[in-house]
Amino acid sequence: MMQRYACAISLVVLGPFLTAATGPDRYGVDKSAHRNHSEQIVIPASHLKGKLRSSLEELEPFFDPVDKFDLKELFGTKSDEGSYEPLPATLHFGDLVSSVKPDNERTRTRVTINRTSQTAKQNLLREVEDIFASGTEICFNGKVTFNAPNLSTATQKAGMLRLGLLWLATVGAEKGIGFGRLKSVKVSSPSEIVSSIIPTLSGTSSTLHLRITAHEPLLTGGIKSRRANYVASRQVLSGGLIKGALAAALNEAQGVNPVTKPLDASCAADFPDFDALVRNFSAIRVTHALPTLVGSPRPVRLPLSAVEINGSKGDVALSKERTPLVDGCHSPAYQGDAKNLDQFIGLAEPAELFVTRSEINDASQRTAEGQLFTYQFFAPYTNEKKPQPIEWICNVNFDSISEPAERTAACQQFAMAVELYLHRLGKLGRSVTVTAKDGPAAPAEHNRDLIEDGLVLLTLQSNAIMLDPDEVRSLPLGMDLYEAYAAYWQDISEGSLELVDFFSHQGFEGGYLYHRYLGAAERTHHPNRYRPYYLTLNGSLFKLRVVDNEKAISLLTRWLAGGLPLPQWALDEYGKDNHAIWKNCPFVPENGYGEIAVNLDWHWDHCVGSHQPCEVDYDEST
Repeated sequence: MMQRYACAISLVVLGPFLTAATGPDRYGVDKSAHRNHSEQIVIPASHLKGKLRSSLEELEPFFDPVDKFDLKELFGTKSDEGSYEPLPATLHFGDLVSSVKPDNERTRTRVTINRTSQTAKQNLLREVEDIFASGTEICFNGKVTFNAPNLSTATQKAGMLRLGLLWLATVGAEKGIGFGRLKSVKVSSPSEIVSSIIPTLSGTSSTLHLRITAHEPLLTGGIKSRRANYVASRQVLSGGLIKGALAAALNEAQGVNPVTKPLDASCAADFPDFDALVRNFSAIRVTHALPTLVGSPRPVRLPLSAVEINGSKGDVALSKERTPLVDGCHSPAYQGDAKNLDQFIGLAEPAELFVTRSEINDASQRTAEGQLFTYQFFAPYTNEKKPQPIEWICNVNFDSISEPAERTAACQQFAMAVELYLHRLGKLGRSVTVTAKDGPAAPAEHNRDLIEDGLVLLTLQSNAIMLDPDEVRSLPLGMDLYEAYAAYWQDISEGSLELVDFFSHQGFEGGYLYHRYLGAAERTHHPNRYRPYYLTLNGSLFKLRVVDNEKAISLLTRWLAGGLPLPQWALDEYGKDNHAIWKNCPFVPENGYGEIAVNLDWHWDHCVGSHQPCEVDYDEST
């Protein structure tokens, strides 16, 4: 395996200096200094990386062939046209933080001159923050981490980075008028990062849970629309994101190029310390990681049967009325209309941060046309006056590995791999620490028995593929989805469960996801085809009558551990031509989709109206 190294970077910059923030920091200032989530003045990692890449591209023709590195591998590159396979960077930069804490609120006035009149142009008088006086020496410190086979190669990389930084004359904004002159550069000798962490696991459990601590704001799951320049992040880290990041980290640690290469039995021999993990990688289930306060239980998604009644919370899943009413005449407010009904129990709301970034045109050294974007990040602390730290929690299940010895080995190796190598998550590879613990995480809301009064109240905790979109599209106008969902439950439960009622909502996922997964398999024969994935969304509740207790308990136990299985139509559709399902469809149980909760205490503790026993013949639907 490759070794992980770190180099300290120190830049001394002469004032005036300004790395422009996304927006003004205070009223009346048009451009202010960039500050990180801890309010420190920083040179952002993205700015340093971009400047260094440009510098090394200029110097590359003069490098000795023996000393050359592949800059695309080191700094990453876009996907080729139509491939949707970007190459992630293997150099990981942190922000460079200023050692000076400015305590002034000075500004500097700038104008644009009208070439004809030689006076200030109308409406082009600007105030920019001037926190560092001219000639002031400001030291910025940070680090870069990377993998290398040995110290000699690591030293060569460090020397290349130092040379690239020395080639720079300026950093930051307003360089054309003398801001940000670079006085000196120091890049330390590489030091090996040695981890002595050895996860303490019992060796008997087939389930782990991970606690993920972010050291920087995260950008995850967001997709940029072609019609907008805004990328929204998601609070929840999908299981697929975590598995993909771990696969890339293992490949990088092994020196595999590209790091996006899938892990499977064909390459297990290349990972002698993690052979069982690699051999069974696609069978391991990682649930979505949900944000919660440090040390708290894992959040639980409330069902859509939850309602708000005159400011108090209730649940109508057990109500005997077809249309539950309050005081016989008022309809309760469901989640779409309720003002004070949270979607989760125990979820921590991360603070939102917004950053605008741009791609620089190599020729003009200005923002490339159409390449200015605003990104939403989620900070690792709550959005409160007194912020509290947040961690993300997910469960990992190995039950799909049938051989006990192989399952135990894969479990141990997974725990070791995430703690040794999973240091980066999200679109920009933000720094994280992952801790593996024995057994599943305690939930914020507990379940009752799997069967209560002959009923199963099943709540989706994550989105799931359930209904065939072609069948849904063929339904007569005005018909609801009761028959379609009833057929689904009849099929996957082998007749042991019958649908009584349901509260559900649906959505489409397509665009980039279609082209990245299913579109790649269809492009040869159907180059212009587009089929988004049709999902039943989290929070959907299904009220099921038990027909066969023994079989129902066996299936529910399996689904709680491994998620709802894909229906047969999805297996046929996404597994054509012997393709692995996950290569055509990201919404598989192994990526955290189809997670369920059964008979939450919530339903009984917040029941609106009286509970109707199961033996009554239900024909209602929502």
